[in-house]
Amino acid sequence: MNIVQVVLSGDGAMAGHVATLSEHLRLAGHDVVVAADAEVLAGWDMGASIEIPARLSGTQVRLIRRLVRSTDIVHAHGNNGGLLAATLLTERHRPGFIVSWHARTSDGRARLTAPRVDSFGIRLADAVSGTSPDLVALANEAGAKKTWLDYVPSPLVPELLRNDRPGEKERLQRRKALFATLSDVASPGRDIDPSKPMVLTVSSLIPRKNVLSTLEAATALREEVTWVLVGRGDLSIDDQLRLGAISSRAPLVLAGERNDVDKWLAAADVFALPSVWEARPLAVQEAMSAQVPVIATRTGGIPDLLEGAGILFDVDDIAAMVHGVRRLLAEPELVTSLTTAAHARISEQPQAADISRQWIERYRIVAEAKGIAT
Repeated sequence: MNIVQVVLSGDGAMAGHVATLSEHLRLAGHDVVVAADAEVLAGWDMGASIEIPARLSGTQVRLIRRLVRSTDIVHAHGNNGGLLAATLLTERHRPGFIVSWHARTSDGRARLTAPRVDSFGIRLADAVSGTSPDLVALANEAGAKKTWLDYVPSPLVPELLRNDRPGEKERLQRRKALFATLSDVASPGRDIDPSKPMVLTVSSLIPRKNVLSTLEAATALREEVTWVLVGRGDLSIDDQLRLGAISSRAPLVLAGERNDVDKWLAAADVFALPSVWEARPLAVQEAMSAQVPVIATRTGGIPDLLEGAGILFDVDDIAAMVHGVRRLLAEPELVTSLTTAAHARISEQPQAADISRQWIERYRIVAEAKGIAT
């Protein structure tokens, strides 16, 4: 099949998923071209690709439309990618058209309903996939003809699954080594204490991730833990975290962006994620694979991923998050039960090769319904 993948800047996990999916589709013998903006193409190896400029000229529109018309399947990712692809389609010689939703378009706090989302691309699509059950439900509400639940696995999962979780003494040594790589400004509230249990949060500093909750929780657990936040993003959120840690003397360590998340997981005693909304967060998948006990918010696709294999709490319920962390630090039998279940669940989760085969079958279903020979 000839397949065009359309993706515009947004969630890094989405771009990474498109890069991996395209590579596996090519390995399976299909012709794939990725149409993406400059930011995506600069950040990911997409193979055969065409750039979508920020402002399309008439000539560029005609070139991309010609590419779209000559293909069998157009698979657009994200709301913006879906809307762009929809505007390029015509009824004449129209290929199969699929839209994948990877995230909510709001900050996650307002309830999304079909009238509140731009559903033009959804209604025009032959099929829509969502990365969490609530996104699939929203696509159905918006008038999608066919819907699927999609999986976006972390590329770190296979390697993490192969490694045993370090014991308590080894985790302490790993913490000491990692903390030694940080500058003094990483811990604005108080000196880093590697001897205390470490709570780890891996998250972008954006409103939807709700990372200011980690400051409140770390303050409540001031004498009990060292809380490490790995990630970067909105500078105003970074400033609030730093100023809050100084005023409350919270044991919050701002490690910034790191390319060694696997090492931080190996040093952690608990993984916590307080997001307002998530699909199937890569960071939670990675913590589950590394057998680190997880506590995360009951939102989006997290319950589907974590129910029975971690602790769930309501968004903004700091007291419940603090209580859950204390339970995971005090109840080793609970930790063993949850991490065993989590490891088994992630082991059964489809990975990149499985997902590419699933998408090939989906493409064939859409193509055959439109009378396109595959």
